[in-house]
Amino acid sequence: MLLKKVVLAAALVLSAVGQAYSASVEPVTAEISAQRTPSSGLFFNGEFNFELTDELMDVLLRGITLSFVLEVEVEKKRWYWFDRDIAGASEHIRLSFNPLTRKYKLSIGGMTQSFESPAAALAMMKNVSNLYLGSYRELNPEGYSAKARFYLDTSKLPKPFQVTLRREDGWNVDSGWFPVKITRSEG
Repeated sequence: MLLKKVVLAAALVLSAVGQAYSASVEPVTAEISAQRTPSSGLFFNGEFNFELTDELMDVLLRGITLSFVLEVEVEKKRWYWFDRDIAGASEHIRLSFNPLTRKYKLSIGGMTQSFESPAAALAMMKNVSNLYLGSYRELNPEGYSAKARFYLDTSKLPKPFQVTLRREDGWNVDSGWFPVKITRSEG
């Protein structure tokens, strides 16, 4: 009986430790809107909830750039064959810290902006609006499916980090694929 209690307590402690190191990304809102005006196209809007782990903040403060990727895919559902890819985008987001100026730099696509604190940079990084996916289509939301994913791209880290990287050490910043709602708007 005592052995069962010890094993159960150890399992609870290990699961709590694993959750403390995990930096999972939770999508708060995510939708794709098909807009005809003012700018025609398919656009992704989303908000994510996550925090950088202590390991990631330590690496960032040492001047290593963290690269994140937001992938969005829209597919047409087909009963007679595989689903057909209609539109998609892959947005690369880089977060870095300059020890000389003590500023955080966030690069999204071609835009770069400096911030005084990591919280301000993360606030901008967590909200994605009007990410262009493709040209406008008369979409019937029931005939299409969309999914998105937000994750830390560990392949962009320096090689010594890639060799010693363990996912359970706080490096697992990943939302996994999640469904995205598709809406049509005329304005």
